[in-house]
Amino acid sequence: MDPDALRRSGKVLERALRNAFRKIDSGERSGLAVADSVEQAILEEARNAFPCNVGVDHVAAHFSPTDTETADFSSGKLVKIDAGAHVDGWISDAAFTYVLDDFYVSVARAAYEALSEAVHAIRPGMQVSEIGKVISDVAKKYGVRPISNLGGHEIKRYNLHAGLFIPNVPEGRAVIEEGMQIAIEPFMTDGRGYVNNGPSVTIFSLQRARARTPLAKKVLSHIEKEYGPLPFAQKWIEREFGLQGRMALFELAKLGSLHQYPILMEQKGAAVGQFETTVVVEPDGAEILIDVFDLVSW
Repeated sequence: MDPDALRRSGKVLERALRNAFRKIDSGERSGLAVADSVEQAILEEARNAFPCNVGVDHVAAHFSPTDTETADFSSGKLVKIDAGAHVDGWISDAAFTYVLDDFYVSVARAAYEALSEAVHAIRPGMQVSEIGKVISDVAKKYGVRPISNLGGHEIKRYNLHAGLFIPNVPEGRAVIEEGMQIAIEPFMTDGRGYVNNGPSVTIFSLQRARARTPLAKKVLSHIEKEYGPLPFAQKWIEREFGLQGRMALFELAKLGSLHQYPILMEQKGAAVGQFETTVVVEPDGAEILIDVFDLVSW
């Protein structure tokens, strides 16, 4: 691990998320505008580890706005902003929820408090189920549900989801070890507590180098050079290659060259809140790399 590079990526991401929070607080309601601002802020000092996700209301994860699907949230309940930065492959990952309708503040506040309690509870030797219990206990306190099929994850260099899964419910026997880098990611909802795949995909990652048409080969070469194994956005390809770039993505996905990340959604009408940060497990606790806690005051 390169602690200096990792901490730099965390600080870059923290500044980008603060900027996004201020942008929304000042009245911005275009998810595309917010995502673009986050991604551009990261690029000033680092690289994007994945596209900025904008989750409005029941959309939980894996939606990155496009130039045609801008994710306007002017009439929304709440919106989640989830982003990642990397320096030489050392990734930081964090998210916050902005409440648009005070009726849903408990959903966001539960995610916030669950994150705070979870990161302060981390110790080497803990089973992941213990973190899940901390998170689910906070959910009960607020009368909401944790999303059982979403959670945190171990991170390694150039590998956003490196194997260890940190559940939001008390299950799993895997053990947290000293030196691990993990993202803790409570998702809370007033819905059923489970997400399904939505109808579209706006985020992809490289799976294997195989293409047929000249354009698809050109797009594939660009993906290999610019993003490597990390996720990238449909809009990034469209802005580089025009609308034909989208057709190339579909061709590459059909060939199995790209992994697709379907939008993850709770039931329609539900609200989903999320807070997330990245930590490094130390002998007696965890170092928090991105401070999302003073973005909001309850």
